[in-house]
Amino acid sequence: MIFGVSDNIIMIAAAIALVALILVGLAVIIAKFYRKVDQGQALIINKMTAEPEVTFTGGVVYPIIHRAEVMDISVKRIDIDRRGKNGLICQDCLRADINVNFFVRVNPSRENVLEVAQTIGCKRASDPASLEELFTAKFSEALKTAGKKFDFSD
Repeated sequence: MIFGVSDNIIMIAAAIALVALILVGLAVIIAKFYRKVDQGQALIINKMTAEPEVTFTGGVVYPIIHRAEVMDISVKRIDIDRRGKNGLICQDCLRADINVNFFVRVNPSRENVLEVAQTIGCKRASDPASLEELFTAKFSEALKTAGKKFDFSD
């Protein structure tokens, strides 16, 4: 009988040690593959499911199964300088020299981050030079349209 009791205790201790080892192993794996993102950034994790996961704090990224991209969603400044020959033509046909700063950012919502990621990509959305290349023509055209509605004195 003494042998039977000690065998049960050894079996229970071994089972507890095995469960503890598995839990520690899982904690180490999660800690190793957890990626944090800074304020003003979003982490997009492309999983094997249809919809990617967007998080603004961090998430677990398994290297072979997932692909993760970080998008900078903070405010970026685009400077439009229309002076001299490139100045704005006003309603009274006078040329106006202007310098305008536009501030663009991605709204911190899952839908908006995914839309920007799918439309222009995470790298281009995070790079100020790429954003300036994308938006300068649109902003310049909007300035031209607005400038034609005002006199030079306005």
